[in-house]
Amino acid sequence: MQAIIKAKKLSLSQHAQKAGLLASVAFIAVLGTGLPMIAHAQSTVSQTISFNIRAQNLGSALAGFADRAGLKLLMRSDMVSGKTSPAVQGTMTREQALGRLLSGSGLNYSIQGTTLTIHDPAGSAQSVVAPDGTVTLNTITVTNGGSIAAAEAPYHTAAPTSYISEQTIERFRGASPADIFRGTPGVMSGEARNGAGAIDVNIRGMQGMGRVATTIDGAENAINVYQGYQGISNRTFVDPDFLGGIDIQKGSDAASSGIAGTVAMRTIEAGDIVKEGSRFGLRVKGGFGTNSSKPEEGNVAGYKIENRGYPLPQQSDIDYVNNSKVSASDNTMNRPAFLKPTNGSGSIVAAMQDENIELLAGYAYRKRGNYHAGKNGPAADIINRGGMIACLQYCNVPSNYQWFPNFIENTGIANFRPGEQVLNTQLETESLLLKGKVMFGDGHSIQLGYTGFDSEAGAIKANALNSLQLQAKQHRLTTDMEAHTGTFKYRWDPADNDLINLKANLWGTKLKQRNPTDWLPADAPADFKSGPDLWTWGGDISNRSQFTTPYGDFDMTYGASYKKEDTKPTEATRKWDTFLDLRDGTREEAAAYIKTAYKPVDWLTVNGGMRYSHMWSRDRSQTHINHPDMVYGKARFKQGGFSPSFGVTIEPFEGAQFYTNYSSTLRAPSIMEAVSAFNMTVNEDTKAERANNWEIGANFIQNDLIAGTDQAMLKLGYFNWDVKDYIARDFHRYANSQNVRIFNIDRARFSGFEMSANYALGGFEATLAANYYLNVEFCRTAETCENKSLYADYATNQVPPKYGIDLTLTQKLLDDALTVGGRISYTASRASGHGDVTGQGMSQFITMINWQPYTLVDVFAEYKINDTYTASVRVENLTDRFYVDPLSLAQQPGPGRTFYASLTANF
Repeated sequence: MQAIIKAKKLSLSQHAQKAGLLASVAFIAVLGTGLPMIAHAQSTVSQTISFNIRAQNLGSALAGFADRAGLKLLMRSDMVSGKTSPAVQGTMTREQALGRLLSGSGLNYSIQGTTLTIHDPAGSAQSVVAPDGTVTLNTITVTNGGSIAAAEAPYHTAAPTSYISEQTIERFRGASPADIFRGTPGVMSGEARNGAGAIDVNIRGMQGMGRVATTIDGAENAINVYQGYQGISNRTFVDPDFLGGIDIQKGSDAASSGIAGTVAMRTIEAGDIVKEGSRFGLRVKGGFGTNSSKPEEGNVAGYKIENRGYPLPQQSDIDYVNNSKVSASDNTMNRPAFLKPTNGSGSIVAAMQDENIELLAGYAYRKRGNYHAGKNGPAADIINRGGMIACLQYCNVPSNYQWFPNFIENTGIANFRPGEQVLNTQLETESLLLKGKVMFGDGHSIQLGYTGFDSEAGAIKANALNSLQLQAKQHRLTTDMEAHTGTFKYRWDPADNDLINLKANLWGTKLKQRNPTDWLPADAPADFKSGPDLWTWGGDISNRSQFTTPYGDFDMTYGASYKKEDTKPTEATRKWDTFLDLRDGTREEAAAYIKTAYKPVDWLTVNGGMRYSHMWSRDRSQTHINHPDMVYGKARFKQGGFSPSFGVTIEPFEGAQFYTNYSSTLRAPSIMEAVSAFNMTVNEDTKAERANNWEIGANFIQNDLIAGTDQAMLKLGYFNWDVKDYIARDFHRYANSQNVRIFNIDRARFSGFEMSANYALGGFEATLAANYYLNVEFCRTAETCENKSLYADYATNQVPPKYGIDLTLTQKLLDDALTVGGRISYTASRASGHGDVTGQGMSQFITMINWQPYTLVDVFAEYKINDTYTASVRVENLTDRFYVDPLSLAQQPGPGRTFYASLTANF
């Protein structure tokens, strides 16, 4: 995909485009005078590098060169418009490679430190030489080691994609890895506060059960964790210090297995660590945070309310003996001073980059106690309502309503007081990253990788904190997780053959999750924890072929994949945790696909694809519970089918794309839905989901929108998803019993709008992200569609906010040594309601977690002390807002105002 923008003289249509872009960015910020970009001459470095750059447009070739050489690229977009470059292959110096790339282009270059600047001495927009000899350039494009291709790619892609850069992760990483998705339209992470430091991605209201394919360097390390009657958590683990960027695709694609989308996380490479001109590199990072306290076993948070009533009718002469009361402890109201360090993290990464070999090793550690909630907002607040009729539980039964002489109620959105310690949120993790890459002969390369993740996290079973009456209690034992992932990657991309761009991957993950039990047998060890061992492995192979015919250009990608999951409880779990029967079974899925983009003329692209997938599963569960309607150890699933897709992209003038895409994608039941477990009946009649997704969107990119040195980018999209045979869960009455079961409802529907915009002028940049849901509905039958979630379904707490808006502003100062910025995020109320008892079952099997609209403000500052040291500070939740995150399974607040400081050294 091209990362460089071609420029032409404005036609009447371009004037219209310019006016539209101007209107879209006018409200982002009030712009001042742009800071000039300065480039300096640089002495050459004679180190040789192995290059493998095929003949292509000059802009993309230069971006690829910068990526390989580890340079930041500064370049005016119009300088490379319409120009191509020859192939550059072999081992040579940077200067030799650049000479070949720029031959015949009329362009010059200079290298200053790690910055490569492309000059056009004969261009219409001439450079200006200042008295001190520096060169001031006009319109420029900036790329750091090829990152522009990723950062700007969504605005060049005729599909709903997003990208989260390493820089954004560093500036807005939050208290949990789940926070890094804030600011991405249509994308959130569930269980941000009770997820044991994990990621559980939700795309446009769909989440869990493999609906979102989440990978780290192409491998999965996901596990499902039982949360009592509140459902399950879907957890993926990664340390943010090791992330180099995140690519997000919303919706399905012939090449991906995610019915709702794909989240591909990339870990850092040797090129991210080794400085230009060096062979070895070392990055050391350390920092501290505030707003946390050491966990103390037995502490209890919030208010204890004891409402005392009696069955109707009211008898005033006995009211005096039924006095309700409330109590609370001071042990959790110990919030430390704003700038007092109470938690910390550190990492060290060493790397070597040679002509044909790259090596990297990294270690990261972080530890935090329980964080404290904010003080401003709907925290716990006690009100005495006086005498009234009320019900405390099972309110669908009329006889459960009683008379209370003085009814006490918590009017907050969680049972935590302002600034109170949020119990069981402590986290301690260790991570290890190892990579080795060998490049040899004609574009061949092999890479081996290993990631290890070990954590001890405070966590609760979510059903223990799903109402305002329940109090959080600090547990003695933590939830422990251990993951080991190995990857093998082979690439073959010969520079002189556009028919071959081969990728082959093999990966495997061993994951262990251990949780404290609700009921501990008398003969069990005091520190016993139950849980599963999960082994997942897979592989895929694909090739991309590009060729030109007299009838147009073709771009074809085709491949195949395979994945196997094997989960079972530990032997100790079988022995001592007999109440909770964990899943024991296997699931396999294989797929093959092909997708083609055909470009008959410059302004039109037609694409189409086909995927065939097949799933097998086997239930190995042993019978622990005598249940007349439960199927144990016998369930078998075999399902498969085709998933077609097609789309059209029109580019009527330079810098504009209009696209329409359609896909019909199949998702067979996941291992959680196909294997029996505690109190859940496997339904062998369950059919695969079929998502019929429409996407309509447009991309606009314009230089010189307001000033002569600015760039504006805008991405707009409308989506309409119709998921036929949506796999849900309900509370079902059988002939001999009643139980929870997996079943198909008629469909689920999700539709709405999304927008991303970016404006850059000199050292100033503004980014706006927004989304709005038109409809979120679930249809038990074709005639009973409602804007409500089902009463016992996992999706109850997967419904996103009605809309969200995020605005990020940054400004470079002091010759770009200092960068300051911030982000303001608004989250609206829930996009749909919850079901009713009569239509959904006898009781509220899953409680809907309530949140109220809220606004968060985060600010940061980064100062580059010199070429080696960079200091940064940030304040998250600057206004100290008390809030509850959407997509939570427990009624607990997020962290209040927190200060972070770090120092990074690059040697």
